[in-house]
Amino acid sequence: PIALRKRAAAFARETVDKQRASFRRYGVWGDWNDPYLTLHPKFEAAQIQVFADMVAGGHIYRGRKPVHWSPSSRTALAEAELEYPEGHVSRSLYAAFKVSSPSKALAALVPAGAEVEVAIWTTTPW
Repeated sequence: PIALRKRAAAFARETVDKQRASFRRYGVWGDWNDPYLTLHPKFEAAQIQVFADMVAGGHIYRGRKPVHWSPSSRTALAEAELEYPEGHVSRSLYAAFKVSSPSKALAALVPAGAEVEVAIWTTTPW
């Protein structure tokens, strides 16, 4: 199990590095020097505490459920991605959200007084 965990952690770090590079290339802003990574011990400890609280509250039970895996994207799939009927066509949605309080870093990139919007795209617009 320890060797498998080490391989999984290495895979996760490689994937995060690839995503970080892509996000930066796309212009996504983030705390790239201190990202939220669930494999860091401080976050694992917080997750274990939340799980313990859920157990203590009676919200956890033993059962069986599959984890659906996408070999092409090499990631787990959400149930919503599997529940579509035969022949379903996913529509996508583009939206822009106005930035009401830009950070100093963002404000430095645009002309004074200019409106800034963040564009998103999704195939699950619920």
